[in-house]
Amino acid sequence: MKSIEQQTGWDGPPRLFALVETSELLKVQPELADELGLAAGDGLTAVDQGELPDEDIGALLPGIVWPESVAGCALAMVRITLPPEVEDQIPDEGDAVAWAAAHPLHEELKIVVGVVRDGARHAVLRIRRHEDELLSADDLVPDLAEALAQTLLPDE
Repeated sequence: MKSIEQQTGWDGPPRLFALVETSELLKVQPELADELGLAAGDGLTAVDQGELPDEDIGALLPGIVWPESVAGCALAMVRITLPPEVEDQIPDEGDAVAWAAAHPLHEELKIVVGVVRDGARHAVLRIRRHEDELLSADDLVPDLAEALAQTLLPDE
């Protein structure tokens, strides 16, 4: 069994969260107020959706549709990046992710992107080698924010 740190830390899988109005959550589950230290005026509460299927996030998100009771959603994940100068060295065959992770110039990024139904978006990014620094902006990861926003559109 994985520890909470393994599930949510640098080596954990991507995590998807429903963002719900705390006041609405407490109407349905009032015991959470004491258990989690929540109050009705606390804005949004993140509800972990459990382990995601083992597939590409880009392929998974288009199949998600949230009910109206969900005010927004957030995704936390770790990604590996390489500088542009080594892009032509990436092998065509084999496990490119493992190759990138083993490359001496790789960077590990922890990314959290959240969106709400009113259109607001925000992202934070942390580089593993610089854990004390946090980058934060509305448009830091625009493609991912847009993919998450699409999950909030009414099902047609």
